Amino acid sequence: MKNPLLKNSVSLNVVILIISGFISWFTLLMGIAHIIEGIGSPNPNIPKIQSMIGWFMVMFLCIIGIVSLVIAVAAILAIFKRNKT
Repeated sequence: MKNPLLKNSVSLNVVILIISGFISWFTLLMGIAHIIEGIGSPNPNIPKIQSMIGWFMVMFLCIIGIVSLVIAVAAILAIFKRNKT
């Protein structure tokens, strides 16, 4: 599959890289931290429905982080390929 970010200018790819890098860093940090906290110390006083909503939100954070990480990597590859030619 061809990288769609190759059509953009280098400056726009740098902006995309900065924004998606920050989003991926923050969401993966929060998502993985909550996963580790939930595995390490489960609390029996929390109702099941709230626990399920919490796990859903944590997984959603991790998915957003992975998608934005893929976008950041695509922007890096587009910058390198654009500078090569």
